[in-house]
Amino acid sequence: MMKMLKKNKGFTLIEIIVVIVILAVLMAVAVPSVMSYINEGKDAKYETVARGAMVNAQVQLAKVATGENANTDAAMTKAIEKTNEDSGDLEVTKIKANVTDKKITSYSVVMQDSKGENKKTATVTVNKNVTIEDGDKVN
Repeated sequence: MMKMLKKNKGFTLIEIIVVIVILAVLMAVAVPSVMSYINEGKDAKYETVARGAMVNAQVQLAKVATGENANTDAAMTKAIEKTNEDSGDLEVTKIKANVTDKKITSYSVVMQDSKGENKKTATVTVNKNVTIEDGDKVN
């Protein structure tokens, strides 16, 4: 009589555990990298809107200098309106020109998302370097 040999098909428990451990290690390495890319993307959105706000503020202040606008407060309000037309889901709430030795050295732009949750302040220097901080840092 011939004995029937059973063919064992499938994976052993040890093989499955080894695969799970390898996947866990890969996830531990990959997840922080992906999260940092997501945060960089969000900051890039704030930077883009801040640069646009700076350009709009410069245009409106130039109009003040030529006499088209009445004063700088009206110019900044107009710059905020112009920026919000193109800023997507971000809303600019304040723009302030920072003056040193009678020259504008940078602009501070306060923005928040459409839900009003993430409020950030971006400081844009005249050579277009941008620094982003959480919260409203403009007085």
